[in-house]
Amino acid sequence: MWRLQGAKEEDALLFQKMANEGHYRKTGGTRQGIYVCTANGTLLSSVNSLNPNIVLETVNLGLDKWNKLTMHSRYLPIGFNPVTSHRWEDSFPENGLILQGAKADLLSDPPEFDNRGDRWNMDHIWFNKEEMNLWLPKEKRLGEIYQCPKIIQDRLFRFHLVDNVRGQTLPFAPEEIKESKLNVKIIGIDEQIINIEITGSSEAIAKGPWLLGENDWTPPHDLDHKIKTNLLGKASYDIKKESFLKFEILAIGHWFGKTENNGRKFGPDSGRIGILYNIADKSQSSRIAPAFVDLYNAEWIKKPN
Repeated sequence: MWRLQGAKEEDALLFQKMANEGHYRKTGGTRQGIYVCTANGTLLSSVNSLNPNIVLETVNLGLDKWNKLTMHSRYLPIGFNPVTSHRWEDSFPENGLILQGAKADLLSDPPEFDNRGDRWNMDHIWFNKEEMNLWLPKEKRLGEIYQCPKIIQDRLFRFHLVDNVRGQTLPFAPEEIKESKLNVKIIGIDEQIINIEITGSSEAIAKGPWLLGENDWTPPHDLDHKIKTNLLGKASYDIKKESFLKFEILAIGHWFGKTENNGRKFGPDSGRIGILYNIADKSQSSRIAPAFVDLYNAEWIKKPN
């Protein structure tokens, strides 16, 4: 999906115009692909392909056009400001819980190797400090069982336990979550560490009109897809540091149907995926915002002006 958040409005419009002239040659919808352009947004070549030969051909085509440009045509626009006014990463919750996820197709039972590709995908989940603490019950005693609040369940089941293994899928609206269970049990506790076990399941069904209003994700058609998940996890919380030392969730998802850009167009109508989330490291790549951060509807998320 095309999102140039952070650029000034006139600069964003300039680059949107460039993308509209690219390989899709239309306004709206996905802009995924490789673009070769000048600093002022003049399109030289573009393509959306996984074939390295086609990509190289496109890059060389753009380079040939670049070499024919005047020096003036290669410059940035007059008055261009490289400082962005907004990036979703500006809302990175420094003292919160950041999970990094990996997703992949699973083999069927019995195994059908043709139905399992080698594609995989990654994403991040953000919880600020207040939300992170909602993973723990107020009564911190051994054996305590606690149902996570709706805000935590929504974050997982609407935006992250989705079928985006092969491409970009769509999130679910609140009313499309038909089943939602997420429980925490304290299985160990002392003066320093609280150990918890996490169990849960979900069923999300999107059938009919898009329910999340006009935004970057609005599809041009009615929806007909769903996913069921079962998950199991464990985590360790440091009482003195007020942070999680370990956090792991493993989910098995059974998906049905397809969305516009999730890469299921030529495959089976259903299948199973594996999803694993762990605490992210402190590298810069871990600061990449979640795909649906603009729909988190959290007050601490800074939105574009």
